[in-house]
Amino acid sequence: MRIFGKQLLISLGVLVISIVLLGLVLTQAIRTNLIDQRKAALTDSAQRVSRAAESVFLNISIHGDINLDPLITQIESISDILGASVVIVDTDSTFLFSGLPSGTAIPSVYIDTVLRCSPIVFSGNFHPNCPESLLVAGYPIYLDDTIIGAVLVSVSMTELDATIADIRYVTTISLLIAAITISITIYMHSKAITRPLRQMSEAAKIIADGVFEKRIPVKSKDEVGQLADQFNLMAESLHNQERVRKTFISNLSHDIRTPLTSMLGFIKAMEDGTALPEKHPYYLSVVLDETERLIKLSNDLLDMQRIQDATLDMYETTFNITELIQAILIGFEQKATQKQITITCRFAYDADMVYADEDKIQRCLYNLLDNAIKFTPDVGEIIIETTVKCKKVVVSVKDNGRGMTLDEQQHVFDRFFKGDKSRSEDKLGSGLGLSIVKEFVHAHGETITLESALNEGTTFAFTLAGANM
Repeated sequence: MRIFGKQLLISLGVLVISIVLLGLVLTQAIRTNLIDQRKAALTDSAQRVSRAAESVFLNISIHGDINLDPLITQIESISDILGASVVIVDTDSTFLFSGLPSGTAIPSVYIDTVLRCSPIVFSGNFHPNCPESLLVAGYPIYLDDTIIGAVLVSVSMTELDATIADIRYVTTISLLIAAITISITIYMHSKAITRPLRQMSEAAKIIADGVFEKRIPVKSKDEVGQLADQFNLMAESLHNQERVRKTFISNLSHDIRTPLTSMLGFIKAMEDGTALPEKHPYYLSVVLDETERLIKLSNDLLDMQRIQDATLDMYETTFNITELIQAILIGFEQKATQKQITITCRFAYDADMVYADEDKIQRCLYNLLDNAIKFTPDVGEIIIETTVKCKKVVVSVKDNGRGMTLDEQQHVFDRFFKGDKSRSEDKLGSGLGLSIVKEFVHAHGETITLESALNEGTTFAFTLAGANM
């Protein structure tokens, strides 16, 4: 079953159970409230009839006059308003007045209770041939603080039950309307939630087939909308990576084919004798340079594969970062001289011992210096500096080259990335050097930063743990 079906089924199930429970509780509460109101009304009516009867008996005992008009008026009023029947009995349980249907007999136990000065309310079926139930309220009649009788006021429960049934019907209809409205709302809400999920599922299938342009329309800012945003970001990232991968494969094919073609040409020229013997040392040096280029490229690819597979081994030791930089600079002396680049060093000699993997830091420095020389114009300058900040040794490499755009700065550490302008300046690079630097620095738990501005140069700086700090 799909998420939509599950969510809809669960929501409707909870709704139905809630509606049923609410209906039962509500109708029971209404029934109890109506009965309580009717009991209070009957008790009040019984008390008023009792007082009217007291006035009649008091007038008889004092004046000998019998005037039943006030009592009859009170009984008729109660009968009209409540539809109730009135019974008046004396202390011998003799009926002085009875408005009950013929054949109806109220049990003497209830009458005796009232005559013992205990107003009560009770219900029951008091007609042997009629299933109709009565609700009865009893109240004693006093004369000079002496109980001389009792008043019983009764009303049919059939009418009350009919009223309760009508209220229950209205309540049920209202709840059903509410249930239908809520069901439609739940349906629409479930659709709104599952629609982007279904779209993401379909888009994922399309992306799995290698089509990375598919995007999900985002129409909300809730968790589902955020998920769609992240999905689109993932698709965009995959699209960019695929574009970079294709570009890298194209460049890599060229980078591999070009030196191999050159090497093959020189070797064949020496083999078939078309190259003069005195040219052989030059040809061999070219073949050697191209071989070193291929080895460096294969090492870069191998390092990236190790980084991706999380199998990069770290061998951290204490070493002198100043001496390492000076040793690396010797290897770049010829390139710097050819471009008439001035390399200035500013070392913090009082804090030149660091704790790191020396081989990997050497690769980082080599890649940064190689990158700086490539993009520094002739008669330019490169500044290498070490400083101490917050118990960290900061190594920076600064050039006065063309600098980078904001877009290039955002992607310069991406694998296989080469800016549009840098392609013409870095024809031999693979686009892996700076990515390897970043990964090696992060493998030490350190940070690397970039500062660059067009026509003002670029500065790369990374931190290392200082020894004995």
